[in-house]
Amino acid sequence: MVMVAVAMMTAMNVNAQSDEPKNEISISYGAGCLSTIGDGLGNAIGNGIFDQLVGCEWKDSKAFGSIGVEYFRHLDNPRLAVGGIVTFASFGEDVVKKNGGAKVGERTRNYISLMPSVKYYWVNGKNFGFYSKAAVGATMLIDKRNDNESNQSSTGSKLFFTGQVSPVGLEAGSTNVRAFMEAGFGEQGILLAGLRMKF
Repeated sequence: MVMVAVAMMTAMNVNAQSDEPKNEISISYGAGCLSTIGDGLGNAIGNGIFDQLVGCEWKDSKAFGSIGVEYFRHLDNPRLAVGGIVTFASFGEDVVKKNGGAKVGERTRNYISLMPSVKYYWVNGKNFGFYSKAAVGATMLIDKRNDNESNQSSTGSKLFFTGQVSPVGLEAGSTNVRAFMEAGFGEQGILLAGLRMKF
């Protein structure tokens, strides 16, 4: 009996959701982006080596969290959506002479990511949603360094594998416009929030 009741409720939910918007666009800001966390940890480990070899150290680190833009398309099963995510994050710091000396340069590391993604709604109501999301893709790192002493700059880039896993996502609002929050790990951040439009 319980299985029959669950099956009937699921069928009713699918039918009720069939007229819902199938497309959604979101913009978000996240804190704790995977790449900028890696930069901070790398500096903590590498600063001792850097100052011994070069006589300089990294100071005044500034991380700009991840701005994300998403597009998802809901399939015939209204609980399932597929799409993609584009993110931008940045990490900058000064290079100074060892033991509190003068600033001799700076570097900026920008991260641009593109990740195909899938999202599953555990609850998909007219005004509220609870979902999980996973994405895998690639990040382009653009690394720019300025040397004030030689008045020269250099730019390098590299591509690497990345992703985002958000086990907990909550959204609330009207049928077409909702605010949302997610908790997870990856290029969008550990905690992120934003606005979503469905059409």
